[in-house]
Amino acid sequence: MNSSKPLISVIVPVYNVEKYLPKCVDSILGQTYANLEIILVNDGSPDNCGMICDEYAQKDSRIRVIHKKNGGLSDARNAAIDVATGDYITFVDSDDCVSSDYVETLYRLVEKYQCKVGVAWLRTFHEGHEPETSQPTYLEKVFDRMEGIERMFYQELFDTAAWCKIYHRSLFDTGIRYPFGLIYEDLPTTYLLFLQSDKIAFCNRIVYNYLLRTSSIEGQPFKANKLESALKILEMIQGHIRELKPIEKAVRCRLLSFCLHILLEMPAGYPDKRKQVLIDYVKRNRWKVLADTRARKKARIGALISYLGLNTARRILNQVKERNK
Repeated sequence: MNSSKPLISVIVPVYNVEKYLPKCVDSILGQTYANLEIILVNDGSPDNCGMICDEYAQKDSRIRVIHKKNGGLSDARNAAIDVATGDYITFVDSDDCVSSDYVETLYRLVEKYQCKVGVAWLRTFHEGHEPETSQPTYLEKVFDRMEGIERMFYQELFDTAAWCKIYHRSLFDTGIRYPFGLIYEDLPTTYLLFLQSDKIAFCNRIVYNYLLRTSSIEGQPFKANKLESALKILEMIQGHIRELKPIEKAVRCRLLSFCLHILLEMPAGYPDKRKQVLIDYVKRNRWKVLADTRARKKARIGALISYLGLNTARRILNQVKERNK
């Protein structure tokens, strides 16, 4: 362990992933950046995850294990943030894995540009397959905080995901935490962390491998807590609309995409009348998104097909998914 470099806390929420956890932890232990504090949070997992975490802690002194009652992803991350001692914090989901230079790549960005947030790239891969190893031609950029948030909400170079980013500890010392009990918890959180930083450093090196699996939250049938989370998140972000006024077009684009994502996941005839809040947001903003030349193609197409009605839009989406299988 090279103590001349800052201690970096790697936070891993763990729940019902015993099949994937060893690969995840092994990828973190194999980092080229050695001065790590690895916090595994067993969020009341019903399988053998707790035991696996403890076994790893016995093998490597850098690993700390938190065993807690199940409270969800946000609660698990927050429990680790509260006890983390690193100068920087980064997150890894327990069914994903990272390249050996994941931490080093992110740390070099914040060190080089003397900023509090660093962002790199990820790739997705399907269960039963190994992630590719190819890399794009290397690119680095640095943005002021508002441009960084704008690009994030436009989903141009990166999105709001908690992982594949590194944050200076001081950003969380402001009291920012992930909202308890919500799905899509990073959407109303990451931009708040960005707002606390003067600059955002980015590179396009692919260092994070995101596993697509049917048993994930996104792969499961629609449940009421998705709508409840969406309504709360919409309210939370709109509560900061004054701070986000300079980039309102980007915010509008991201929220319309988010509302449509939730609405199109709903089965036809879903009875909860609160869905009308999301429908109204789409109706109020779809023409503006259509007219926004910077909005990504997928968002503009979504805005366009929303004019056909949700049922027709849902059928079109399902047909596209079937063709892409």
